[in-house]
Amino acid sequence: MTQRLLALIVPDWPALAAAIDADLSATDPVAVMRANRVVSANAPARALGISRNMVTRAARSRCPGLVLAAWDPEGEARLFVAATQALDTAVARFTVLGPGAVSVPADSLQHVHTDEASAVEHLLARLTESTGWEFLPGIADTPFAALLAARTSTRVEAGRTPKFLAAQPVHALEAADLLDETLDPEDLRDLVSVLTRLGLRTLGDLALLDPADVGTRFGQLGMRARELARGLGHRGLRDHTREADLSVEAPLEPPTPRTDVLAFRARSAAAELFAAVRRRALACTQVTIRLTATSGEHHERTWRLEDMDDNRVADRVRWQAEGWLSSRSPRNPRTNPSSAPEDGLGVDEGIALLTLTAAELAAPLETQRSLLDGSSGDVSHSLERVQGLFGPDSVLVPGLQGGRDPGETTLWTPWQQTPRAERDPKAPWPGAIPAPHPVRVLDTPIELLDESGGTVSARPAGLDRPPALLRIPGSGARRIVDHSSAWPVDTGWWDPAVRQYRVRLQVLADDGAAFLVCKEAGRWRLLGEYA
Repeated sequence: MTQRLLALIVPDWPALAAAIDADLSATDPVAVMRANRVVSANAPARALGISRNMVTRAARSRCPGLVLAAWDPEGEARLFVAATQALDTAVARFTVLGPGAVSVPADSLQHVHTDEASAVEHLLARLTESTGWEFLPGIADTPFAALLAARTSTRVEAGRTPKFLAAQPVHALEAADLLDETLDPEDLRDLVSVLTRLGLRTLGDLALLDPADVGTRFGQLGMRARELARGLGHRGLRDHTREADLSVEAPLEPPTPRTDVLAFRARSAAAELFAAVRRRALACTQVTIRLTATSGEHHERTWRLEDMDDNRVADRVRWQAEGWLSSRSPRNPRTNPSSAPEDGLGVDEGIALLTLTAAELAAPLETQRSLLDGSSGDVSHSLERVQGLFGPDSVLVPGLQGGRDPGETTLWTPWQQTPRAERDPKAPWPGAIPAPHPVRVLDTPIELLDESGGTVSARPAGLDRPPALLRIPGSGARRIVDHSSAWPVDTGWWDPAVRQYRVRLQVLADDGAAFLVCKEAGRWRLLGEYA
């Protein structure tokens, strides 16, 4: 049986959240930027010609008074979760799809209303009155179709979702990342660009393609896009099972109002819950987070979860706690003061119990097991013990961030904490080292010599003489049989305090080893070694 879904979205939510955070008026033009491009603009900004993907310089030239804000997904999520309190008393069940969007099972509205239209009208009135925001509704048979329908406040009749999707432009696929966290927005934009150049203008054109051709040309991303275009629903909402209620309770002693402490406790609780889910050869697609205060009050929210990841659960616990605690406090700068209850949490009151429940269990493609399933609990306890003895920075996990040299692109994050890149990996990085990248990242002083034993000099025009010998302290000397052209990189030239000028060079030794070397501040350094 088809499950009808109501999607509710706040138009231009990133821009609205940025305006609320900066305490701007509704008439101020606001644009949210990511990697020097506009990702969201409010109505006043669009009226002045600001559009998505516009670069900063073009946006500034069209609207000198434009307020630019950096993309802050965590801030948007916290603010939106605080506003969803109004839904608690309006509907029995709902799921936060992402910042600015929620879904409500249509059957949950039928208990108090005779038809969908009157139920949606009543719900919109309550939400607008409570938050002061505009919500757009859309009803369809799948989450993706309901999300697209909400953009135009459309109600798609039951059974007509495939026809509705077939008429949608192909760039509507860019909204799929809101439903599926495993879909990267940049990958979706690239896919849409290729499909458009191939002459596929609508989702119906994509749905008609042979699946073998789509899989061969576009891989898993293309197959997922074709599935959405055909109206086959969403993996997390189909074929779910509830063989047993899987829950994990994590008491906090002493109770605490600190969300960072709560998030740390949530990671271990999530790991325990997911281990129980895996033992049943299932996947958890929705998690219900319940927070219980020392007074006995509780707050419950269900979150979509595409990947069973401890850190993602911890983030949502923190967002939910921050939203609830701020909404229950008489001093709440982010929500309507008139809606704040008078019986707020006291300054000494905190959260005493965290409960995580697998709200929806789905059968995976196969009963796969993680490589760490057999010992993940022991590893977790051991690493937590190390962090407890020597501090959070004693256990680090590698990751990637933006940069030009191998050392800059490496991001080290304390274990079980959310990575926070200092440099956007999606931003353009002119002069970055091209692939393949070094397998070892180094920073070792070296000598780069010519045939006569003199030091090779690097100038903007290139090397003054060919390198013949690479001398590494403690490793002897290696004879160079080939080398690349030297290329200089001049960064931060507008600020003398941060300016860096360096020349990089790739060299090949006679034993087959390849190295990346760099000259900066008059000295040669070894930056990396290739496989």
